[in-house]
Amino acid sequence: MKKDVTLYNVLFPLWMLLMFPVMWLIVLPGNFIIDSIVLIISMLIMKMPEKKEFYKKNILKIYGFGLLADVVGSVYMLIIMIGFELGRMGDEWYLTVPALLIASVLIFVFNYFITFKKCEQKIRFKLALVFAVITAPYTFLVPSGWLYGY
Repeated sequence: MKKDVTLYNVLFPLWMLLMFPVMWLIVLPGNFIIDSIVLIISMLIMKMPEKKEFYKKNILKIYGFGLLADVVGSVYMLIIMIGFELGRMGDEWYLTVPALLIASVLIFVFNYFITFKKCEQKIRFKLALVFAVITAPYTFLVPSGWLYGY
């Protein structure tokens, strides 16, 4: 007997991007703006020299790796949801929290080992950690009930 699988909120915001392609116009620039703000504030707080050059050299890597990490977390949720037919995303903490942690760890790893690899060790660790914590995909935790009214 085959079970039907209903995917209410499999991925957020990925499901919204598929249903409403115009959302790409909000999500992609929004992530870039958030990454830029975090980088600028971090550089100011850490009193880094040559901020403009550092920004230009690193912002696209930060942005790209952040999106990649979010996609990996989303794919994890999708595999668990479909493969094991478990819950709705955002409503099931045992599904969404691991996805959030996976994405956060990947953000740290990508930035620590690739983006900031030429930075001084202390700065490298701090920047990678700041991005992992502040730019993590917390939208994974949005309950699908809020979106669908159940």
